[in-house]
Amino acid sequence: MKFKGFTKLLQYSVAVVVIGVATVIPVAVAGTQVSSPVIVATSADLTQGMLANSQPDAPLSSYTVAGTRYWIGSQWNYSGKITQSLMQGDIEHPFTSIAWTKETCNLSAATGYCIDGPNTAFTKVVPGDVHSLWFVGLYQPQPSDGGLLGIIHEEKVGTSSRNRIGLAWSADNGNTWTYLGRILSAYGDPDGGNIQGAPYLVKDGFLYVYYTDLGDGTLPAGSNGLSVARANLSDVLTAARAGSVGSNLWHKYYVGGFVEPGLGGRSTLLGPYGITHTQAVHSQYTGKYYVLLTVMAWGDSDSFVKLYESIDAINWTPTVTLADEAASNLRPDGGYQYCSIVDPEGRPNAEAGAYLNVYCVKDPLSATTPHVGVYRWWVDLSGTTQMYRQSTDYSAQQGPYWWYQSGHNSVIYDMTYEGFWHGTDRWSAIYGDAMHPAADEIPVLKWVAPRAGTIRIEGTVRDADIGCGNGVNTSIVHNGTQIFAADIDNGDTVGRSIDTVRQVAAGDGIFFMVAARGTDYYCDSTRWDPSIRYQ
Repeated sequence: MKFKGFTKLLQYSVAVVVIGVATVIPVAVAGTQVSSPVIVATSADLTQGMLANSQPDAPLSSYTVAGTRYWIGSQWNYSGKITQSLMQGDIEHPFTSIAWTKETCNLSAATGYCIDGPNTAFTKVVPGDVHSLWFVGLYQPQPSDGGLLGIIHEEKVGTSSRNRIGLAWSADNGNTWTYLGRILSAYGDPDGGNIQGAPYLVKDGFLYVYYTDLGDGTLPAGSNGLSVARANLSDVLTAARAGSVGSNLWHKYYVGGFVEPGLGGRSTLLGPYGITHTQAVHSQYTGKYYVLLTVMAWGDSDSFVKLYESIDAINWTPTVTLADEAASNLRPDGGYQYCSIVDPEGRPNAEAGAYLNVYCVKDPLSATTPHVGVYRWWVDLSGTTQMYRQSTDYSAQQGPYWWYQSGHNSVIYDMTYEGFWHGTDRWSAIYGDAMHPAADEIPVLKWVAPRAGTIRIEGTVRDADIGCGNGVNTSIVHNGTQIFAADIDNGDTVGRSIDTVRQVAAGDGIFFMVAARGTDYYCDSTRWDPSIRYQ
C-alpha cells in the first residue's frame, strides 16, 4: 500500500487543525438519519456450504423463538429450482449458522406440480397446480406456540405464467410448512403478469398486504404500481390454523375503499414506484407506516432503495433514500434487491420503535459473478442521534467536522474546491460519496471528533468504475493507528466494510484514504461514504 509515511503524520495533522473546534457539540436536528451500509453477509456466507450453487432470491424474514433469532430465505438454485433455508444469527450476523436448506416441495413425476411429502420446506400443498414459492414475510401470532404465517410469492400457476400472492402456515416454528393457497392476483388475471410482493402491515386489526397490480383497465397499457389489499387478521389466522386461506376474506383497495375481490379484482395504484419484493413496518415512535421499494440496474436504470412513509397506510410520501447508484457504476443487472426491515430492539410482526435495521441484497449474483452480499443500514426515525455522514454533510467549506485533504510525498494539505474537492493533481479528488486517487497522491477524508465519547464507524468501500482499472488500496487511521485496510479489486461493487466502535477524545481524527495500485489510476473511482455516530 502507499500509506507508509502517513500514519504518524496524520496524528500530527489533526492536532494542528482542531484548535478552536474541539468543544463544539452540534445540536441534533429532527429528521430521519441513515448510517452508511455495512456488509452483514458476505459472498462466502451466501454461496458456500449448504447454499452452494444458488443465489438469494427473496428478502430475509426474521423471527425469534425463546430468545434465539431465526431468518428464513428463498434462493434460486442453478439447477433451476427454488430452495428455502433457515438461518440462525443476531441482527448483525444473520448467517451465523444454517439450520437447513431444503427444496421447496416434492414434485409429482407425472404433473410436475408440488405434492405432499417429507424432507422439503412445504410438506403439504393445498392447491394442486403449484410450481415455485418464495417467502417474503412472516407473522408470528404467539412467540411460544410454534405458529407462523408466511406471506408467499408464487409464480407460474398451473401451465400458465400467472403469478399469485398466497399464504402458508407452520405449526413448528418454521421447520415445515403448509402452502394454504392464493389470496391475490392481478386485475383481470392476465397470463404473464408478475404480481410482485408482498410487504405487510397490521392496522386496526387488519392485515394489509402490498403488491404490484395493473389498476382497473383505464390506465395505459403496461401501467402497474403499488397496490394494497387487506383482510381481518383474526379471520386469517383462524383459517390458517384450520388449513386454508378462508373464503372471501381479502379485498383490494379501490376508489377509497376495500371493495374489490383479492383474486382478479380492480385496484387503485397508490403512487410510489418500485419493486415490492420487500418489507414494511409500523413505527410506534412516529406513529407512521413505512415501506421499502427498490429498482435494479436493468438497462440504463439507476438502482435505488427508497423508504416511503404514510399516516394511513394508503397515501405514501418519500422519507429517505438509502441508496441510489447509476447503472454505469454497477455490474450489468446488478444493484439492490430483496430488502427487509427488522426492529433492532426486538419487536415482531412489522412493528418497530425509533430505529430500523434495513437489509438488502447487493448484486444478486449469477453463476459467473463472484461478488454478492447483504448490506445493513441503521435508520434513526427520530433524528436525535449525533451522526455524521460524508454524503449528507458534503460541503464546499472545510470543517469543522469533515476536512478534504490530499497527501503527497509525506505532506498532507487541504484540497481546493471547484465543484468537487481536488489536490494539486486533480485526479486526487473527493466527491459527495466517492474518492479518486492520483498516481502519487492520495485523497484523505478526515473527520474530527467534536467531543469525547464512544463512536461507531460504519461504511463499505467498493469499486465505482467497473469498466477498467486494476483496483485500489484503502485504509482508515485513528490518529496514528491504522484500524482498517482493504484491497478492492476492479469490478467489486459489493466491497469491504468497516463496522467498529472506538473511544475518541475531543479533537481526535479519523482518516479515510484511497491509493492507486501502480500507475493505472484513471479508472479508480471508489465509492467511499463513511458515517460516524456517537453511541
